[in-house]
Amino acid sequence: MEKYNEVIAKNPKVTMIHISQDRDEDAAETWAAAHGFPWLTVLPKDVPRSDLSDYRTRNSVPHYSLRDKDGKEIANGSSAIFSKLAEMGSASE
Repeated sequence: MEKYNEVIAKNPKVTMIHISQDRDEDAAETWAAAHGFPWLTVLPKDVPRSDLSDYRTRNSVPHYSLRDKDGKEIANGSSAIFSKLAEMGSASE
């Protein structure tokens, strides 16, 4: 959460979406709220309707993928993503 607040929350170039693996909506929302997630949570049943089917997780949870505006993956994994975000800077730079 600290990295999110430092790097993503104030960066208008990016947004974060949580694609939950939880099938129970109440459990997913409770878990996200307990961890203080301010970003959108999408449940598996809503993935096709949300046009997020191409953004499935890999074999690890959580899985992080940074995509450009066209959906092309530009970084994969937490370390690579935060390195790429630092390289990108903010819109004001």
